[in-house]
Amino acid sequence: MSNTSPRSSLLVTTSVSRASDKRRWYALRYLRECTYPATVTELSEHVAPRLGTTPEDVERALRDDDLPALAECDAIKYDPRSGLACLADEREPFAEHARRAITAGAISHLKPPNHKLTRTAPSIDV
Repeated sequence: MSNTSPRSSLLVTTSVSRASDKRRWYALRYLRECTYPATVTELSEHVAPRLGTTPEDVERALRDDDLPALAECDAIKYDPRSGLACLADEREPFAEHARRAITAGAISHLKPPNHKLTRTAPSIDV
């Protein structure tokens, strides 16, 4: 007998854009490390430098598209009124949250972005 839910056997027919995929992966990973519900502003300040964009652009995308998509598949809990987000169930392994999002097509399983912030070495003028 299988422990998979009926939703996990559905074929995902939609694809998520590369930009959305990166924002959603970074947001999910941040919520994994966070011990309290995070604000959309806090999430955008974490995600923006990793994407090389402004927190304002990321905040708008998170608020309007990304967090609702992750909440719809029960990977996270998101309250649009308060702007707070957290993992759906902190007692579950992170992989379960990611599985829900992948199964629903909210994120891609192909190549999650590297979680490290890459920094360039300062140039030295001689």
